[in-house]
Amino acid sequence: MADSHEHTDHDQHYDHDHHHSSHSIDPNRRLSTEGPHGLGETEEQHALHSAIPPKKTWGLNTTQESILFYFWMATSLACLIVAAALGPYYHAWGHPFIAMMSAFMILHWAGWLQTATGMVQRASWVRDEGDLPTRREYLYLAVRLNRLMLPTAIVGLATFCQAYARRHQLHDLAYWLLFLLVFIWNAVFCVMNAYNNISWESSRLEYEDPDHPYRVGRLAILGLGSPERKDGGNGKEREGKEV
Repeated sequence: MADSHEHTDHDQHYDHDHHHSSHSIDPNRRLSTEGPHGLGETEEQHALHSAIPPKKTWGLNTTQESILFYFWMATSLACLIVAAALGPYYHAWGHPFIAMMSAFMILHWAGWLQTATGMVQRASWVRDEGDLPTRREYLYLAVRLNRLMLPTAIVGLATFCQAYARRHQLHDLAYWLLFLLVFIWNAVFCVMNAYNNISWESSRLEYEDPDHPYRVGRLAILGLGSPERKDGGNGKEREGKEV
């Protein structure tokens, strides 16, 4: 009987240590639906998520990275518009058109790759699903990507339409074809980003952060933030006040 009691105590001690070690995992790990917190970890481990250092894109902080992106976005769009205006006069083989179109390509893809790199750093397969700031950053970057591609697609479509209608007068196949390609790749990427990233992440995030700034999917797809809630941000009426 003594041996049995001693063995039972050993088993209980082992089970306690095993249970404790199962919740001593790195807080950066993916979460599950198990555990006392409901997210696969203890309350103490869940609180450690606030100590996770923010990720930097290309070694830049948020302000520097945003300034660089919007500089690339504005200048690339300006170069595309100038190229569209120069095309009928210098044609696609003219040096001014080639210079503006080349500058557009470099700046546009630099901004695209910058944002895509930030999204990969915060994607679902590498992040902690309990780290809400990282998930909000991912959604912001997805929205920002559409801010880059949607205006570019509109300029490409408008230029293509007028150039194609005058194709017999311009005699410049490359001119309207280039702008058709600009429209196609930006439109396709916009739709893919809207469906796979913006709509999906916005809907998932709303369960845990119902007042996040891109909760209205159709506005987020257009690169716009959502209006502030009239109920104070929690989806419920304020106590003693009308909504």
